[in-house]
Amino acid sequence: MLRTQTRSRGRLPSQCVERGAFALVLGAALIGCGDSAGAGIEPPKRRFEAVAAKTPSGDALAGFCDVRAEPGQGKPFRLPPLEGGATLSAQGPVWVNLWATWCKPCVEEMPMIGSWQKQLAGQGKKVDVRFVSVDETPELVQTFRAQHPSLPASLRLAEPSALGPLVAELGLDAGAGLPIHVFVESGSRVRCVRAGAITDSHYAIVSSLL
Repeated sequence: MLRTQTRSRGRLPSQCVERGAFALVLGAALIGCGDSAGAGIEPPKRRFEAVAAKTPSGDALAGFCDVRAEPGQGKPFRLPPLEGGATLSAQGPVWVNLWATWCKPCVEEMPMIGSWQKQLAGQGKKVDVRFVSVDETPELVQTFRAQHPSLPASLRLAEPSALGPLVAELGLDAGAGLPIHVFVESGSRVRCVRAGAITDSHYAIVSSLL
């Protein structure tokens, strides 16, 4: 999001005026010398920019999901092999949380997600919440779990290098950061993908997805 800074009113020093004029001339020159092949192509919008640009008012999912699909229309969800040959439940909706021990936002939201799972179950929405670590070694996760025994249990990608292809398969940019939330509806189709932490204010949206 761009922020606009204001200056105090008054005359600008002549040096600033000269620099401003030079910047305008330089900008014009760069436009004239630009690669014609890229003319008219706008960079992809991030989630929050896209909301302001094209999202109808009241469409909360568009502001929450980086990638989303209508019910029954999403891509089949394929998770890379997990350590120890573990698998995800195919029954009912699944909420997959990709995280790492070094990711502070990931760790901070884990207790909340665990409590939400219980709250959703109390509302008759039984969802399989699975935390999947992308840490390099199992020892890192084991040490972390020993230090934080109250946090939910976690699976781990057998090969952390599989994260990059998985991010691309989910439709996210290569630079998408953790945590990554994947909401999979019954039938193993991706309903929503979010790159970024969630907060208390997102409970109603998560409930609607599940």
